[in-house]
Amino acid sequence: MQILVLGLLELRHEGRAVVPTAGRDRALLVELIVHRGNVVSTGHLAEVLWGADQPTDPANALQVRVSRLRALLRSVAGPAGASLLHTRPGGYQFTPAEPELDVLAYEAALTAASQAAADEDRAAALMLHERAAALWRGEPFGGMPVGGCAAAESARLDELHLTACEDRAAAALRARRPADVLAALGAQVAAHPLRERAHALLIAALRDLGRPAEALAAYGRLRTVLAEELGTEPSPELRALHLDLLRVTAAPAPAPPRRPAQLPPKTVSLVGRSDERAVLDDALTRDMPAGASTVVVVSGMGGVGKTVLALSAAHELSERFPDGQLFVRLHGATPGLEAVAPAGALDTLIRSLGDAPPPGEGAEAAAAHLRSLLAGRRILLVLDDALSAAQVRPLLPAGPGCAVIVTSRVRLAGIEHAVHVPLGPLAEEDCVALLGSVAGRDRIAAEPAAAAQLAELCGGLPLALRISASRLSARTAWSVSSLVERLTGHRERLDELDLDDLSVRGTLSVTYQALTRGTGSEERMAAEVFRGIGTLDLPHYSAPVVAVLLDVTEHQAGRALDRLVDVALLEETHLGRYAPHDLVRDVCRELAQQETDREGRSVAVARVLEWYAAMAGGAARALLPSRHRGLVFLAPGNGVRVPVDATRAAAWSEVERTNVLALLGRTFPGPRAHPVVIQLGMAACACLQRQGRFAELLAAGGIVAATATAAGDTPARGAAWNYMAAAHWGAGRHGESLALIDDCLDLWRACGDTDAERGELCNRGLLLDKLDRLEEARVTLLDCLRLCEESGDRYNEAITLSHLGNLHDRIDARLSIGFHQRSLRLGEELEHAVFMDTARCNIGYALLALDRPGEAQLHFEAALELLDVDGQWTTEREIRLGLSRALREQGAHQRAARECAVLLELSGSRDDTYSLKLARAEAAVIDELLAAEPATT
Repeated sequence: MQILVLGLLELRHEGRAVVPTAGRDRALLVELIVHRGNVVSTGHLAEVLWGADQPTDPANALQVRVSRLRALLRSVAGPAGASLLHTRPGGYQFTPAEPELDVLAYEAALTAASQAAADEDRAAALMLHERAAALWRGEPFGGMPVGGCAAAESARLDELHLTACEDRAAAALRARRPADVLAALGAQVAAHPLRERAHALLIAALRDLGRPAEALAAYGRLRTVLAEELGTEPSPELRALHLDLLRVTAAPAPAPPRRPAQLPPKTVSLVGRSDERAVLDDALTRDMPAGASTVVVVSGMGGVGKTVLALSAAHELSERFPDGQLFVRLHGATPGLEAVAPAGALDTLIRSLGDAPPPGEGAEAAAAHLRSLLAGRRILLVLDDALSAAQVRPLLPAGPGCAVIVTSRVRLAGIEHAVHVPLGPLAEEDCVALLGSVAGRDRIAAEPAAAAQLAELCGGLPLALRISASRLSARTAWSVSSLVERLTGHRERLDELDLDDLSVRGTLSVTYQALTRGTGSEERMAAEVFRGIGTLDLPHYSAPVVAVLLDVTEHQAGRALDRLVDVALLEETHLGRYAPHDLVRDVCRELAQQETDREGRSVAVARVLEWYAAMAGGAARALLPSRHRGLVFLAPGNGVRVPVDATRAAAWSEVERTNVLALLGRTFPGPRAHPVVIQLGMAACACLQRQGRFAELLAAGGIVAATATAAGDTPARGAAWNYMAAAHWGAGRHGESLALIDDCLDLWRACGDTDAERGELCNRGLLLDKLDRLEEARVTLLDCLRLCEESGDRYNEAITLSHLGNLHDRIDARLSIGFHQRSLRLGEELEHAVFMDTARCNIGYALLALDRPGEAQLHFEAALELLDVDGQWTTEREIRLGLSRALREQGAHQRAARECAVLLELSGSRDDTYSLKLARAEAAVIDELLAAEPATT
């Protein structure tokens, strides 16, 4: 495992990166890293985590946090990860070694570099400095707010980094690589203008590069800053360097060179892109770092408007480049044309500057000649439609003054120090504006709803929008709505988005065709994955899913997905998650139909369905209690690594939720698919219930019930009805829930399933309570409790005791606490976290009814501490609502408002209207109390 703090705080293991999300979890990890190898007291850690707002029992709360951190380390790297965190008398100790913690590796590389420099081993010193520089990814701890010891450590690392950059530059000078000094120190000198050593190294590098005028100017700027800021002169070493520079004789000025003006005319106006244009303008107008040209890479899928943006900026900023503007089309993705070779592009650029390439000396000599022609001039180069970094790199200027705008479907990450401007689809407002600029603003404004729908059907892609608007402009009898109707089908949409030499299908297909013509296995695999996306047609994709779809290894699938990202046919929406643009998805579907046989598609989709069923079953097994009615999972196939712990299972079920629901919504012919669909649906229902996604739970339960009925699977049908009842209950529709529960009871009794009958009686008692049918509820629950005790069903006994306690909240709160305490004891015996959390929550509510909010707060907080790992949403909702009430009733209105705000956010993220209603009602009460508080001065 790698623990990375020199930049974003990350834990990495075997290619997987995990970022701690909870603020206190990050703070705890950082503090332990800062004191690595030493025992940190519980008091110090509690002060770091909670400050003045200490929990009631800091030691217990800290123990919970440490357990969470240890679980996180175990989830990343197994027992070896957890073993780094030790519990010691009076505190905790974190013991990472050098290979694990990047700070230790960074310091070791710097120490070795210093020793190599002392031994006059110049090559080794520079190599070790570069190794250290590669470990530095940015501001320590990712710029997260830190204080105390962590703040001091962050400042120490920042200073160490600045010194290391200077040492690296000195090593580069000794190795006779002055250009590397400019790249290493340009930004640092600007950010830290008083560091004289950095200035001295930069000036010496300019001198060694034969640029004494720039070196003198740099010295003059330093001298002015030192005089104004400190009232001092430069050091004796710098003054001696200055005298050396003054002895250099300037070369005579060359004859005025040719001034090219090759930018194509602006035939299309730029609409939107204000943020991207601001980044591009800033890059081209700010002072360039010493010794470097500005390179801006505008990247994105075909038709997204890269060239339009580049030319718009180039025309408006052309006056900043008085020595000319060069434009070359590199044809990296032009249908029917091969990409321009670097040698050909060099020949074009050199001749555009009024010269000729060196005869017979090859592309490397031509590149050097171009750099000489551009040196000391302010010229803007626009390199349009680049294929790769290898195609672009020989065309770049070496020194300051010039700037380059590159457009490419590929991000060109291999071009160092480039400013990247990725383009995505336009926002709806900009889409409508673009439509109006071509088809007429009044015409578009007359049908705002249809215009918004047209923008959505075009996927925000400027090329598709311009084609649509041009067709409207040419067909005055068409309305916007009529064009929308023509675009509603996937196949029809691509046919309609074709006009003269403009074609969305052609623009998007050219990259796929290039992959099919590729000579490497990765290109061919990427083309196969592209077709597979059209076959499977899920919201998003991952390497494991694609590996199952194509029956290849995850490594092969991951490489192919990354290749599709590289060529802008896919977007990596989250780490390891990929999705195509809607119009790209249409092309995928079309290609899958044209180039893949029907039987092959059916077999591949069935394989993915079985994989999802096995994975979802494993996730549900890890998340659910040890007993769950009707939930019988099929065994996973060979090679399927199902989630085995609650943390990973919860993460998997949330990430894959939309894909699972999409699969459930498909029609799978024949009875062979029924058991797999039922397993997938049952597992999905279990996870959706836990997440509190009640609308999706109701839909999934309905699909399972219909499939189970077709398959004659009565237990599965009853379990599906039970999930649907849970969905109605969670959404506050208690009458509909009770009707389904009664249907379930009839079914279980007809089947003779007494275990299921007891669980259903327990649910029925709870619902009768919610419907204010208290006597019926009491009789039903007592009957259920008797059956549980007679049969030894401790699981349903604990649930029934909990429901009886809730019922008695409204009769005698003192009696209810007794029922909840019995349920809590059973939960502890069963080691069932949900039961324990629910019991603590219920005791809190009973104490609120007894007007003991202080005690209630302790129970709610205790329940909340462990809820992240094992809690269900409905339980979390009640705990957070109860905590807010307890705080409000004690007069802690500000904290109550904060807790209620968290509940509002969580409810909204789940589209849970019932929970939102409860949270808003509580928030309204708190707001009234806050408004009534006297104003403070």
